[in-house]
Amino acid sequence: MTAPWIVALRGLPDEEQAQRLRRDLPDAEWQWIARLRQPQDRLRSLLGRALARRLLASRMDLSPERVPLTTGLHGKPLLAAAPGTAPAWHFSIAHSGDQVLVAVGPHALGVDVETCPDSVDVALFRFATGREPDRSEVFRAGGSEAPTLDTQAFCAEWVCREAVLKACGQGLLIEPGRLRLQACGQGWQQVAGPPEVCGQHVRLLWTSPAHCAAVSLPAPRDDWRLTRLDLDAWLAGPGTPT
Repeated sequence: MTAPWIVALRGLPDEEQAQRLRRDLPDAEWQWIARLRQPQDRLRSLLGRALARRLLASRMDLSPERVPLTTGLHGKPLLAAAPGTAPAWHFSIAHSGDQVLVAVGPHALGVDVETCPDSVDVALFRFATGREPDRSEVFRAGGSEAPTLDTQAFCAEWVCREAVLKACGQGLLIEPGRLRLQACGQGWQQVAGPPEVCGQHVRLLWTSPAHCAAVSLPAPRDDWRLTRLDLDAWLAGPGTPT
């Protein structure tokens, strides 16, 4: 399968499940995760890395712990490749709350998932979008003069921009508000702005009052695939879907 494939898992592993997933990682990778201070951060990182390794392993005919991962520019995790060559596969990991999202494909890509915030102030909205909120994005709660912004609309904008920056390996080195998104059909938006992001395309995977998620690819495609599963169902299944 060469089409981009995105797998979203809901739920975090318990201790027994975490022990099983740790076997998918080399010791050095687990030691890095173990240094994270918050237990839920460790579980999210463990699940994301294990899922990415299993998806790559199924394409490379390797066991998950033998998939050769490395770190690229600005800390982006990458599949190792021979000097002067591009990796055969690319992947991206995102997680928020009880959601873990991994994408694998033949070209550079990025995914992001975020929990919708309880509130958004105008300054954060400007930073994330590079513009002022329009009337459809502002509410007046209880007759108050203080604006309350549409948190789901904000989250949908944020994940699109984060997915683009992750695809390009930029993280927050570029302010998300510097990106300009223009609808170009079938749910895709073309990206303009700094040279590092020009030509990328992004689309929402889903949007809800709880979570939003997006994927960014070098060009629009209609053969991408999204699989959403509960963690327990995935671990209890016949094996990692391929």
